[in-house]
Amino acid sequence: MAHAALANGTNGSHRSLCFNNALIIDGTGRPATNGGLVVKGERIAQVGAINPEPDATVIDLAGKTLMPGMILSHVHLSYNHVNDLPDLDLKQPAEVATIAAVCNAKLMLECGFTSGLSAGALHMVDIHIRNAINAGQIPGPRLLAAGRDICQTGGMLDWNKSWLKLGMDGLGVFVDDPWAVRKAVRGMIKDGADMIKMYITGEGLLMECQQTELTCTYDEIEAMVEEAHRRNRLCSVHARSSESCQMAAKAGVDIIDHATFIDDETLDVIAEHGSFVAPGLDYLVSVLEHGKRGGFPWLGTPQDFLDKTSSDKELEASIGNIRKAYQRGIKILVGSDFGFSWTPHGTYGRELTHLVKLVGYKPMDALVAATRLGAEAMRMQDRIGTLEVGKYADVLVVDGNPLEDISILEDRRTITHVMKGGEFVRRPAAELTPAYV
Repeated sequence: MAHAALANGTNGSHRSLCFNNALIIDGTGRPATNGGLVVKGERIAQVGAINPEPDATVIDLAGKTLMPGMILSHVHLSYNHVNDLPDLDLKQPAEVATIAAVCNAKLMLECGFTSGLSAGALHMVDIHIRNAINAGQIPGPRLLAAGRDICQTGGMLDWNKSWLKLGMDGLGVFVDDPWAVRKAVRGMIKDGADMIKMYITGEGLLMECQQTELTCTYDEIEAMVEEAHRRNRLCSVHARSSESCQMAAKAGVDIIDHATFIDDETLDVIAEHGSFVAPGLDYLVSVLEHGKRGGFPWLGTPQDFLDKTSSDKELEASIGNIRKAYQRGIKILVGSDFGFSWTPHGTYGRELTHLVKLVGYKPMDALVAATRLGAEAMRMQDRIGTLEVGKYADVLVVDGNPLEDISILEDRRTITHVMKGGEFVRRPAAELTPAYV
């Protein structure tokens, strides 16, 4: 029975499991220590100086790093390596989006991300993926699902021309006054959303709706926040301009995605109201790299791409503003728009590398952003995010020390073990032997 449980990736129902001889980064920001961790059932029973039960299964980590499962605080599981933003609606039927989301949920776990905040999904598939994960039908992270995104007519997601008369449901729900927003939020909650996402500015690759264009009113943002919070749901916005971010923070939005072109006054407002910020640096870095290689031919030459999108200036502004936010103690999260051809799923660790190498984060602070702060943003800090007794055993083992080289988290081959709730979802094949039973 015990062997069968381990072979299927579980910890077994009665015996404890002990990770020993590890460098422990516990997610709190405290200095790393040497020691071990004991898992009993789905919870952490001991951490640090351990005293395992006599019949415990012991795994000697030989100095590898033991840390909490990471949290991707901006994820689009249904995005399927699309080549252009409008392709999300026109070339991603529900069946394809669902298959992609199932595969990407498993991939997230293999990359060491055991929890995530959805920033929206085609056809609401993230809600159904979450349900399947929770039911044990498919492997995947602990997920808070947003369903379909909310946007105003002519806003970022309204990219298909009116004359097409498509009449289809895809990525966006289009709303144009506070009561329409309320109805949309109530509808998403009815359909099972844990959080609500609204787009309130444009995007650099969209010529019709640019980064700094505000596409809604304060009353509409306030209506979203009020309806979401009344039902104990989270809410987030896609916002890149100072005006949009100030409006969002003042309205009480929980998470501001991007916050690219902001100023000192906006930073003060965000700090005062306590919104989290998920900058999504890797999207900006990757768009710029892809564009310089001629990856957006519909925008012309690489120089045309720079002239039309200002992607180089946008990245520079984002780096500077994240640095200021970090210095002011604003809570920065780890996550980005993975799922495009230039930001493929599975490259999630790049976001931590950018925080350290571009913004100037201390590696430990980047790891805290990917663990403890992510748990706070999910309102699950009492259950996940740090290695503490009584919390879920969401744990990963890294062959190397991310405090010395944060980029090792980009390569999932360096992640030797991943455990979610006391069950292995990734471990070396050599351990699946009677010696470990």
